[in-house]
Amino acid sequence: MEEELCLVDSGTTNSILREINFFQTLKKMNGDILTIAGRDTVIVGTGRAIFTLPSGTQVTIEDALLYPDSSRTLISYRDIRKNGFHIETHEDNKEEYLLFTKDHGYGKKVHEKIPSLSSGLYYTYIKPVEHVAYKVIFQNVDAFQTWHGRLGHSGIGMMRKITSNSIGHNLLESKFPQSSVFVCTSCATGKLILRPSHLKIQAEPLQFLERIQGDICGPIQPLSGPFRYFMVLIDASTRWSHVCLLSTRNHAFAKIMRQVIKLQAHYPESRIKTIRMDNAAEFSSRAFNDYCMALGIEVQHSVPYVHTQNGLAEALIKRIKLIARPLLMNCNLPTSCWGHAVLHAADLIQLRPTAYHSSSPLELVRGNPPSISHLRKFGCAAYIPHHHSGHLWAHTESWGSTWGTNHRRLSSIWNP
Repeated sequence: MEEELCLVDSGTTNSILREINFFQTLKKMNGDILTIAGRDTVIVGTGRAIFTLPSGTQVTIEDALLYPDSSRTLISYRDIRKNGFHIETHEDNKEEYLLFTKDHGYGKKVHEKIPSLSSGLYYTYIKPVEHVAYKVIFQNVDAFQTWHGRLGHSGIGMMRKITSNSIGHNLLESKFPQSSVFVCTSCATGKLILRPSHLKIQAEPLQFLERIQGDICGPIQPLSGPFRYFMVLIDASTRWSHVCLLSTRNHAFAKIMRQVIKLQAHYPESRIKTIRMDNAAEFSSRAFNDYCMALGIEVQHSVPYVHTQNGLAEALIKRIKLIARPLLMNCNLPTSCWGHAVLHAADLIQLRPTAYHSSSPLELVRGNPPSISHLRKFGCAAYIPHHHSGHLWAHTESWGSTWGTNHRRLSSIWNP
């Protein structure tokens, strides 16, 4: 776990932390703090924080403030004293230090020696307590927060819908927190919407695969491997969807052909009657129109600049972005892994009931509630067998995440 530079300040009333991984509990708080610049700043939340100092001293702060936009991490004298330490200054070789001492009955013992900067400020390094982090991951102390990450940072209302229409989880709806006391910084940052959405599309009495709508998002920087685009296809009836990555828009025709053939083989009783796309060149080419005509599929194109006519595909792209951004922000993966986050988000959407159906797209297509017991948090640590040591399992600095809901294994493990 990485260390965080912090200042030990006598003028700070409350300790201010910038990282959520220091907190064992966290509660949303609509409070303001007065910064050094003299302005009020809204904090994200407050709760119990636990960290260790360079010499191994563990410090617990019951009312630490989470403020990700702070320019520095601050630890107050008051919180140090609440842990039973006495604070005093000490000069050594013309260098001034801050000593954290404690009287154990047989004399005073120095637990920490905090150096000072040339400006006179005292600084040190803190890091999260390891057993607290492992306790959250493996012993499932906070089940709601764990499943909130596994299900792509769904809102509380959406999580109620998912858990009521799926199996393989241990969540009880009565144990769900109130929206006023639950906070997720990744959601707050990744789901920021600058413009309101258009009106919802009216429901239509269509059969499964009667009309498929599609669109392409991109180019996206930086590249995710060789890919710079992703294409979506969505069924207008059940909201079943398919997402694939593209290195160039010219590959869209081949990807659509492959998916149409696959759908016809898996669902021969459901014939594709219409494909609705925008007016991009790859969807209006003669080869694309001739292929669809040979299969008896009508090709529809939306009016230029009227995006609502292809609103299902546009809305799906927006939903994928709103899930993929928090997934990336909540882990330590580089931005170039957006392709994995997009595919992961696309599979999680298949588990979510929509505004038009009380069941998820997977349940509507398959007829059975999907199981979510195999899901793991995107970007979580992966463990692989290690046959060359005496241990059964060896930890690796890699990540593994489950893509899709039709298997119970890790799809991809990345080791940088």
